[in-house]
Amino acid sequence: MSKALEFDYVAQTILFPIYPVIAEDMLSYTGIRNGRMLDIGCGGGHMGLSVLKAAPELRGILLDKNPEAACIADRRAAEWGLRDRTVVVVGDVQQLPLPDGSIDLAVSRGSLPFWENLEKAFSEILRVLAPGGMAYLGGGMGNKELAESVEKKMREFNPDWPCCVRRKSNGLGADDYRIALQKLGAEFEILEGERQGKWTVIFKNSLERRDRKI
Repeated sequence: MSKALEFDYVAQTILFPIYPVIAEDMLSYTGIRNGRMLDIGCGGGHMGLSVLKAAPELRGILLDKNPEAACIADRRAAEWGLRDRTVVVVGDVQQLPLPDGSIDLAVSRGSLPFWENLEKAFSEILRVLAPGGMAYLGGGMGNKELAESVEKKMREFNPDWPCCVRRKSNGLGADDYRIALQKLGAEFEILEGERQGKWTVIFKNSLERRDRKI
């Protein structure tokens, strides 16, 4: 089984319940429910498509550097009845094939720990965000109950999980994200807690912040 197919199998059979919960968290926190959304490192498309499903006025771009994953995401967009609002693109976060200021909401779950050059990736995200746009990037299981259920199933599927994931990651964490974003002069927040997981939220030319809670 290829890497793309294995990841999609896990997303479809084990992680599936977490995506609508995280999508609602993303939309509630950012308040962005129309315009154009970008899912970075989309894999089979579950995260981005869940956001589109929950926000009918959004149009989406699903991006992954693996062409096989992009094909899977394209098929899933059709299966979910969302192809009319979805474009699938093969590309890398470090060189996004998108115009400046073209994205209102950028999301990503699970891919950030594998980005090779954080500063370059964040710079590209800031470039494509429209004024007032936001990026919601990181990882989590949605809530404590889902996390317990998913973790049990993941260990049954692969006893070496999550160590196998950590070995393949860049080994960076919240402090590294903070340093990279500070170098870029970006406005951001780091969210970390038992309920929401660990997320980095980036603001583009935000004039004021609302008190957001998830």
